[in-house]
Amino acid sequence: MEWLGPAVANVFALGNLLGLTAAVAGGILVGALPGLTGTMAIALMVPFTYPLSPEAALIILGGIYVGAMYGGSISAILINTPGAPAAIATTFDGYPMATQGRAEEALCAAATGSGVGGLLGTVVLLFFAPALAVVSLKFGPPEYFWLGVLGLTIIASLSARNIYKGLLGGLFGVLLSTVGLSPSTGEARLTFDTTNLLGGVEVIVALIGLFCVPQVLIMAEEARRQEGLLLFKPERGRTLRTFFVVLRCWGNLIRSSVIGVVVGIIPGAGGNVAGLLSYQETVRAARDKDSFGKGNIEGVIASETANNAAVEGSLVPLLTLGIPGAPQAAVLYGALLLHGLRPGAELFTGQGAVVTYTFIFSLFLANLIMFAIGISASRVYARLLNLPTNLLMPVILALSVVGAFAGRNSSFDVGMMMTLGLVAYGGLKVGLAAAPIALGVILGPIMERGLVESMMLSRATGGLLDLLFTRPLSLVLIAMTAISLGWPLIVKGWNRWRGRDVAPPAKPTAETAPSDGPGRVAADVWLGVPGLVIAVVVWHQLADIELQTAVVPGVSAALISIVSLGFLVRAARNRLRGPAAIARPAAESERGHAPAAMIVAVAYVLLIPLAGFFVTTFGAMLTLGWVLAAPDKRRRQLSRIVLTAALVCAAFYLIFGTIFNVPFPKGLLF
Repeated sequence: MEWLGPAVANVFALGNLLGLTAAVAGGILVGALPGLTGTMAIALMVPFTYPLSPEAALIILGGIYVGAMYGGSISAILINTPGAPAAIATTFDGYPMATQGRAEEALCAAATGSGVGGLLGTVVLLFFAPALAVVSLKFGPPEYFWLGVLGLTIIASLSARNIYKGLLGGLFGVLLSTVGLSPSTGEARLTFDTTNLLGGVEVIVALIGLFCVPQVLIMAEEARRQEGLLLFKPERGRTLRTFFVVLRCWGNLIRSSVIGVVVGIIPGAGGNVAGLLSYQETVRAARDKDSFGKGNIEGVIASETANNAAVEGSLVPLLTLGIPGAPQAAVLYGALLLHGLRPGAELFTGQGAVVTYTFIFSLFLANLIMFAIGISASRVYARLLNLPTNLLMPVILALSVVGAFAGRNSSFDVGMMMTLGLVAYGGLKVGLAAAPIALGVILGPIMERGLVESMMLSRATGGLLDLLFTRPLSLVLIAMTAISLGWPLIVKGWNRWRGRDVAPPAKPTAETAPSDGPGRVAADVWLGVPGLVIAVVVWHQLADIELQTAVVPGVSAALISIVSLGFLVRAARNRLRGPAAIARPAAESERGHAPAAMIVAVAYVLLIPLAGFFVTTFGAMLTLGWVLAAPDKRRRQLSRIVLTAALVCAAFYLIFGTIFNVPFPKGLLF
């Protein structure tokens, strides 16, 4: 315990306190901006920490990690776009709360859940790290495969009203995740002889496309109906009330923290899987399951508590075994080596113990600072919803472009982002939600790595089935998967056995029978025909590829074809049963400004390689600001639109170019 005094003194040194506060605040900003990730921010900061002491360096980097994980919830709640992959589940209930005027409640719940999850995770890291590190060593390829399958079962919760559409979306996401070089064999697949696709589809590019672009077009649809409408109205005492509401959900907080820590310990899983699994378990444990996805605060609590507890969980194998549990932890591993620290027993003995426990204690303080900033600024964040749509929408679009470009400095990624966004927007019109697609993109690599490496191991250890179905931990995951898939049927049977009334079928919603797109028969056709085309194209591309490289995309394509055929059969059956509207075009009042906004957005992306980011962004903001404004107010708002466009471009240059050193797309002319 000789390390206790020096460690506490290091944490509360004035310089370290100021550095930690700035790091947490900067991490929150990075996390809130779509496309900028905690991994990127930590990597950018590592060289600047070289002159610092090891304690100060780890304090700053840990603060960024904690802040960025929470920051992802801000954009997830306000604009339905996860600032980081770990915040996907936060969008399910966070954004509906925002549209109901409860953005401050959602943001407060996210800050409180993040703080509690982070604190409980730090307690586990402090007292149980060496013992829990053994768990990470138990996970081999078969366990990773079943972990990915278990994660995909959340589709049942996301698409309870139409599981087949959710399944189709999830399979399409898995297929997207297999584009490029195989991580196991290095062989190219589904690249269509395009070198830009060899690197695959970046997760953050896919998330921005699937969530940001459709949201922009939906805002354009609703611009007229929401003109002058305040989506957020301040109310005294709301933050404090929400804080106590979250604390009363102590069961959810503890369960989600445990899930977050355990999943965080598993290398490669991280907050992405933790938030999704925690959300699913919260839905399963709740009595009012139908309220999830419609603005249930417990959904936000579950997601944010778990993904922030996963931060500390990912540090358990890093500090004890040198095995990073998440991409951010991998960058921290590099920082440890840079400062002459080697993970393992030496970090917990002698002078290394002072550095290690200084870092752990700083995480306590980082979570408290993050909570304080989040809870006090929730009202400020919520006020952003009241910005005029014609000014807010182009800013979101420009953020999407910068976020998609920043990862690999590729204009091709910007085009991929826009393409996926248009596909996702079209999918919404036929009841295909973006969340299952995103789920497949995230979990696909985990499943593929586990399956392909299991196939390789089976050559030396025996049959593949024996390897997948006989290991104890695999059996546990299989049982959890079976329970997850069968739980709705179990609950339904239990209610019938108890003599309870089973709820009648819900009225058609956007998930089951879109009201502003094609009719039900046409929707099934629009899902079935492209699905079959995609399957045929994939099979053609995989014709001469090795089995281990082709197994996951091939199986995904086969399942997509089966589900697509099911949609076509249902369409034919419904058509024969009686008259149905093959297509019911949306009225102009329903479409709003979406067609014009779509044209401007596509032109914006296409013109960037010619005119450069800033010139094109300025022009796009002027055009969208004018188009989305009320016709009788356009001339009066012109000066404000021009000023806003200029200020936004200046802010982009200052924040992205100067502070975070993020590159911008360059054009031939500018």
